[in-house]
Amino acid sequence: MHSDPLIKETLEPWMPSFLHDGIYYYDILLAAERMQSWDDWGSVWIENAFLHETLATKARESDRRISAVQAFLTAARYYHMAYFIYTRDLEVHNKGLRKMLECYERVLDYLEPPVEKVTFPFEDTYLVGLFSNPFKDHLPPVVILIPGLDSTKESRHRACDRYLRRGMAVLSIDGPGQGETSLRMSIRFDYEKVIAAAIDYFEARGDVDINRIRLMGSSLGGYYAPRAAAFETRVKACVGSCGPYDWSECFGSVPHVTREAYQLYSGAKSLKEVDELSKSMTLRGTAEQITCPLLTIHGKRDALIPWEHGKRIVNEASGPKEFVLLEEGNHSLGNISYRSAPVILDWLAEQIGGIVT
Repeated sequence: MHSDPLIKETLEPWMPSFLHDGIYYYDILLAAERMQSWDDWGSVWIENAFLHETLATKARESDRRISAVQAFLTAARYYHMAYFIYTRDLEVHNKGLRKMLECYERVLDYLEPPVEKVTFPFEDTYLVGLFSNPFKDHLPPVVILIPGLDSTKESRHRACDRYLRRGMAVLSIDGPGQGETSLRMSIRFDYEKVIAAAIDYFEARGDVDINRIRLMGSSLGGYYAPRAAAFETRVKACVGSCGPYDWSECFGSVPHVTREAYQLYSGAKSLKEVDELSKSMTLRGTAEQITCPLLTIHGKRDALIPWEHGKRIVNEASGPKEFVLLEEGNHSLGNISYRSAPVILDWLAEQIGGIVT
């Protein structure tokens, strides 16, 4: 797909996810044509995103709100492409992140279903999330969506309507080393502390049922979610999608650009140091502490995290558990989301007596 090996190793596994997440195929082809090497990735996607932002601004100035909202959301997705795994030029990387946030927040008041940006205390700082709760007549259960290495609360929250239709409120978060929080905090293995802070926040809000907290994490989030469920007893059900049992066992074979991104988000000074940090992200000796209902789902064609990792998590968990392997699925199951999403969503709904009919 490209003569540069780093661009090629990015496009091959991630193309289905790019298309699933709303990146236009034609724009991907044009962008690849303009890139001579991986060093061009961030700047080319910045330029592409700016074109969509310009369309959004013109639509807004012409009082075409619906078109403006759509174009700003597209621009936000393209700015995300500029930074999420591109770390060679930190000025470009940080510009992509900040512009993604800016474009998204310009339409936050117009999103349907409604989305509220929230902050909540975490140790000596704070965390950020996107929250949707249209249920005003009762206390609904809530599912906390956990990004991986390459996703953010914005990209995860785009699917919130599918959870809402099943009777669940939705919180998507940027934990340490994720999205805008990555500007202040590095990745941490002890994600249960993040989830504890989120549940404490819900207790203070009082508008969701804190006895029905669910987690859903994908990719590296598929490690974070089971890890949190093992230690945070207020979590009552957990889904891990395409997550590692032991990140260090996968780390040497993931794309080089993914290793570079993990180095940045973990705060490591070298790839050697990041190899050591990856060893802390393991469910060995921990998965057995998961006693709430657990579902892990994986694609057999996952080129980043072998499906056997998901199976190992389930094998060692102590509570009710289920493992689903989809033969055609790639990493994050973006190529067959029409099959994977109903499995995840209906399983979560069934755990809380939600809506499936």
